[in-house]
Amino acid sequence: MRRCSKTKWMLTMAAAAAFLLPMSGCVHSIDSDIEVADAPEDDAAYDAVMQKSTRVKSVFKDFENRYQIATTYLSPEFRNAFSQRLTKVYMTGAGEFEEANAKAGFFVSLNAPFDERADLANPQHWSVLMKTADGLIKPVVVKRLSDKERWRAFFGSVNTWSHDYLIVFDAPGVNPASADLVEKTTINIVFANADGQVSLTW
Repeated sequence: MRRCSKTKWMLTMAAAAAFLLPMSGCVHSIDSDIEVADAPEDDAAYDAVMQKSTRVKSVFKDFENRYQIATTYLSPEFRNAFSQRLTKVYMTGAGEFEEANAKAGFFVSLNAPFDERADLANPQHWSVLMKTADGLIKPVVVKRLSDKERWRAFFGSVNTWSHDYLIVFDAPGVNPASADLVEKTTINIVFANADGQVSLTW
């Protein structure tokens, strides 16, 4: 009985392969007309800048992951790489992150088990601050981003459960390790809620 089932399974698979073979030939015949977009992590030039620009931290409390935050600093270098990928994926160089022009902007993906822990725009639940020479400053923009279909082409942190934000501070946007700077500029922001604080530095 077992041998019969195995034989039946093999015949079914052979029939399926025979059916799919002509179809695969059709796909190959139009390969030159189709270009599949690669994932952000598979775009080598973009991913190199993304890795340099992104910090990921998780807060654990009482053996529970209270939240994970992935933050990409929208430096001039990153925005240039983003623009190139935008042209590559959507065939347009239309601008994004206009609110962050000449300012310190961040793309943030927050994962938390409860929605009330994931609302960065709620000042009663979250403090988002940048450390500067003049002290701590608050963001001028905390904007919830809802178009996951668009952003997932650029940020691997975007998923079904993430809460995604554009955060902008009224501070100049710089490349932290730029050779044009007399000394290395440090960018530091802090996220704090009732579960804990996360400090991110570039």
